[in-house]
Amino acid sequence: MTETQITTSYDEVPYESHPFPQSHPDRLATIGRIFGMNPADIKNCRVLELGCASGGNLIPMAAILPQSEFIGIDVSSRQVGMGRKIINDLELENIRLENVSILDVDQSWGLFDYIICHGVYSWVPSAVQEKIMAICAENLAPQGIAYISYNTYPGWHMREMIRHMMIYHARQFTDNRQKIQQARALIEFLAKSVPTENNHYGMLLKSELELIKRSKDYYLFHDHLEEVNIPLYFYQFAERAAKCGLQYLGEAEFHTMLTGGFPKEVEETLKRISPNIINTEQYMDFLRNRFFRQTLLCHGGIPLRRNLNPPSVYGLLVASSARPVNPEVDINTTKVERFVTREGAQIETGSPVLKTSFIILSEQWPRALTFDDLVMKVREKRGLSSEVEEQTKAEVGLSLLTAYSIRAVEFHTWQANFVSFVSDYPQVSKLAAYLVTMQGKTQVVNLRHELVNLDGIAQNIIGFLNGTKDHKTLLEHLINLTKKGILNINQDGKRVTDEETIRQTLDQALKASLQKMAASALLVK
Repeated sequence: MTETQITTSYDEVPYESHPFPQSHPDRLATIGRIFGMNPADIKNCRVLELGCASGGNLIPMAAILPQSEFIGIDVSSRQVGMGRKIINDLELENIRLENVSILDVDQSWGLFDYIICHGVYSWVPSAVQEKIMAICAENLAPQGIAYISYNTYPGWHMREMIRHMMIYHARQFTDNRQKIQQARALIEFLAKSVPTENNHYGMLLKSELELIKRSKDYYLFHDHLEEVNIPLYFYQFAERAAKCGLQYLGEAEFHTMLTGGFPKEVEETLKRISPNIINTEQYMDFLRNRFFRQTLLCHGGIPLRRNLNPPSVYGLLVASSARPVNPEVDINTTKVERFVTREGAQIETGSPVLKTSFIILSEQWPRALTFDDLVMKVREKRGLSSEVEEQTKAEVGLSLLTAYSIRAVEFHTWQANFVSFVSDYPQVSKLAAYLVTMQGKTQVVNLRHELVNLDGIAQNIIGFLNGTKDHKTLLEHLINLTKKGILNINQDGKRVTDEETIRQTLDQALKASLQKMAASALLVK
């Protein structure tokens, strides 16, 4: 596939552009700090995104980091144009999107502290893949970190087979929309026709087909029907990086780097047969049938600290959504208590330090605490004297590392200017309001760089959350919408017309919606 063909396909079927939290400079800097690097302060850094589409990932970063510089490039003029309009409308001066090829980037572009390349590497020809690596080597600051996502074997062997089937069926059609439609028709046919009972092929095929069936059109087209899709094994990716003077730093999803999720005998075997981290990661891919990676690279000469210990996380910010199932948690004994994260993951621990940490952090969520503040609060809550502060610090650090490895806590180097409460005059970010009022979105980007679904109340008030409207004013706005027939209140399947019932219902709904927005990191100071 030529670059002209790539440009045309993305102009015809734009790739939905949205934030990827795992690619945020804060995530990259955090992983770098944990492994002993000294990455740039993200409040004052340079960021380059290769294949930025319409800026759905880059623009939210620029909006909340005004002292940093952001440059995105993409070959699709249509998508770049869409992004530029948002930038102009929001009057952002620290970001620009360029309609150029990755091949056009050279040393004159300068050095970048963070380079992001999400959803590009596996979908471009070999020459462009080589250029991506070259950019990460030549345009990366001395303590810079590059993020590259790509499809991997062995997991992509099954998906590749289905991809070939869809391409074979769709090849007789020239219109891209028709190709998507016909590919879906083939998926439906295969899902219905291949038996699964006592049929290993059918069972494997069925699970993959179900995933593809739920995919949006843009994903199906660009990930499965494009001419170029080149998966590779992790060790091959690492070898390519090494040839360019780069080394493997880690994964944006830290928990995937650890062997602790395997049975003990498997973990011991991995340690015995893997002389280095590259081998360990590759064997884990074999065991997990991994199909996708989000790898972080840095310059080869940087010494990395692989043996993690409590000091690895000193100086970081800590956050956790884990809440206790039992409202009366025993923090003074080793009684096992259960905690549940916002994603539904359950953690059981008897550690007094970790139980106390979870309780304190849950009260702050979605805000983070500095590590030192958390240690102080743990000590105070458990009634410990200052004489054991260093011991408490080490215990908290070790407990948090364990929790981090199972995604029960988050580490950060920075946090945005959002609040976890509803003020008298609530305010949302300019970007969130813009996405709803100007683009009609029902999903917005929060200040944690995540997509958040808005309820009907939030969609109708977000344009008024500018820090000048109190609860009473917002309530009157909603009541006026019901009078105009724009917003309806229903009970037992019937529309409510009684004014007092409408007022009471909307009052409670408004309070709940604002609380939800605060908990979703949508409200700013």
